[in-house]
Amino acid sequence: MPKILQFAIALLFILLFTHVLYAAPLKTLSLDFTRELTEDNKTEHIAGTLHYDVKAARVVVEVTQPLKQIMVVKDKTLEIYYPIEKQAFRFISKGRIPLPFVESIIQSTQAEYGLTAVGYSLEKHDIVDKVLYSYWTPPEKAKEKLGTVILGMRDDRLISAEVKNPKGHIIARSHYQDHSRIGINYIPMKVISSAYGPKSEVLQSEHILYSNPQVNVDSPNPMLNFTIPESVEVKEIKW
Repeated sequence: MPKILQFAIALLFILLFTHVLYAAPLKTLSLDFTRELTEDNKTEHIAGTLHYDVKAARVVVEVTQPLKQIMVVKDKTLEIYYPIEKQAFRFISKGRIPLPFVESIIQSTQAEYGLTAVGYSLEKHDIVDKVLYSYWTPPEKAKEKLGTVILGMRDDRLISAEVKNPKGHIIARSHYQDHSRIGINYIPMKVISSAYGPKSEVLQSEHILYSNPQVNVDSPNPMLNFTIPESVEVKEIKW
């Protein structure tokens, strides 16, 4: 796998299933972020701003550290542009590409985390220490690849998500903290996630802090319509 693609994929949110990303109160969303990713005893820090257009289901991510980079994600296409080097890449996937960073934000505004829209069904729920846990099973056709998803809600806030493989082993876990009330939704300003191996070892850990949320701003946001300059040659890769 090309290193440039590995770096791009590292920016994608850790959960391993796709989601529907429409939340009625939201039209546009911009957030500053800092991200700390630890893998193989190495830690990298990433900072920037994400911009999300709900109607277009399009995300533009401005990475400012450790290098200047602009990512555009829509449907099955991921574009990466390096403004200083004047280099650009277009990755075309066979399946939908998860929208980086904004996944955890938009998902948290949905009571069912978008699971019913992709075929998951509610198996059961229970309450432990004032936290409502709901247990979701994947569609029959996907049970060989996907396992149960467990969501934790408290005071109308999504506070945890746990993903298991078909054998019942936990492969990903996320915690949502420091919620901020935006419109009718509570948006987590801090997301802590981990991915686990077959022996329950932590393969990857991620801490994301969001700040300066801008929702449904009246003034035009030019970054929402960003396109790679026509003068720059785009290298296209299918994967």
